[in-house]
Amino acid sequence: MSEKNQATENNGGMSAKHSAPAHSRIANGGGDSSIELLRIIAMFMILTHHFIVHNGYDVLPPLGPERIFFQLVMAGGGKVGVVIFFSISAWFFLDKEQTIKSNLKRVWIMERELLFWSLILVTFYLVFDRADLGPKLMVKSIAPLSMGLWWYATAYAIFLALLPFLAKGLKALGREYHLKLAATVLVIWGLTSFIPGMIGIKDGFLGLIYLFILIAAYKWYMEPFTTRQVWLMIGTGLGFFLLYTCASITLSLLGHDMGIYITGDWRLPVIIVGFGMFLLFDRATFHNRTINRIAQSAFAVYLITDYAASEKLLWVRLFNLQDLYQQPLAILQILGILLAIYAACTLLDFIRQALFAVTIDRRRGHWFDLLWDRAFERKTAN
Repeated sequence: MSEKNQATENNGGMSAKHSAPAHSRIANGGGDSSIELLRIIAMFMILTHHFIVHNGYDVLPPLGPERIFFQLVMAGGGKVGVVIFFSISAWFFLDKEQTIKSNLKRVWIMERELLFWSLILVTFYLVFDRADLGPKLMVKSIAPLSMGLWWYATAYAIFLALLPFLAKGLKALGREYHLKLAATVLVIWGLTSFIPGMIGIKDGFLGLIYLFILIAAYKWYMEPFTTRQVWLMIGTGLGFFLLYTCASITLSLLGHDMGIYITGDWRLPVIIVGFGMFLLFDRATFHNRTINRIAQSAFAVYLITDYAASEKLLWVRLFNLQDLYQQPLAILQILGILLAIYAACTLLDFIRQALFAVTIDRRRGHWFDLLWDRAFERKTAN
C-alpha cells in the first residue's frame, strides 16, 4: 500500500513544518528509505503477531518470561505494526486533495493484487493441500475484497472509498471543532481502553477512521513534536505496556489470568507507540534501493501468510510453537523462521510484479479510466 503521491500546495491549515518532510520523502518516487524500512519492520511485526495468535499452541499459563515475550513483544507488536502501516498511508494522503476517482482507482489497483494472490493461493491449495480449503474459503477467494478474505484490505478499501468525503468533512470542521472531535474520540476509545470491559473498537474500518481523525488533527493543526517529545511519547506507551505486564503477572499469581490486556486492538498505548515510531522514522533521511524494492512487497507478505489455509499450514502444521517453545534459543529460532518466510514471500511477489510489469501494469489503471470516463459520458449525455 505504498503511496508515492506528489506533494501539493499546503492548504487546510496544514503546518509547513509537518508537510516539508513528507514532500521531500515520497514525491517523484525517489523515496527516502527510512519510511520504507519502517514499512518492512511493521509488516514483520504483523507477521510475528500472526505466528502467535494463529498458532496451534496456546501460550497460556504460567505467565513466565517466554509467555511475556510472545504475548507482549510478538503478539502486541503486531497491533503496533498495523498502526504504523496505516499511519504511513494516512500521513501522505493528507498532503493532497483526495478525489473520488483517484481513491476508487487505488481500490481498483489494489483489487488486482488481491485477486491475483487469492486465485494463486486457492489453486495451490486445491492441487497440493486441500486439508484446510473449505467451500467458504474457495468462494471468498473469487471475490476477496467484497467478501472480506483479508480484513485489513477490505477495511482499507472502504476507507479509501470514503476518504474524499471524510477529508472534506474534517476540513470543513475547522481547527477548533476538529481538535474537539479528536479529544472526544480519545476519551471514548482512548482513555477507556485502559479499563478492561469498557467500550472498544471491534471493527477494523472504524479503527482506521479513528486513527485518521487523530493523525489529521496533529498534522493540520498542532505544532510538530520535537524529537525529544517523540521519544517521550514512545517511552510513555512502552511504560504502559510494562505497567500492565506487571499487573498481569500479579493477577496471574493470585489466580486471575487475564493475559496482557493493554496490547489489544486500537488501545491508546498501541497507537502512541506506533505513531511515535512513524514520526521518529519520518525524521531520518537516507536512500537505499534494496530497501525500497523489498518494501514494495510488504503487503504481499500479509496477503500470502494471512490467507486462511496458509495460516493452518504455516502456524499449525509446519511451525507449531509447541515444537519450538522449549528448545534452546527458541526465540532466535522463531525469528529466523519468520525472516525466512518473509524473504520467501517477498521473492514470490517479485515474480508477481514482473508478470504485472509486462501485462496489466503496462498501462496501469487504464481500464479503470476507460470505465470511469464512459460512465460519466453516459451520465452527461442523459
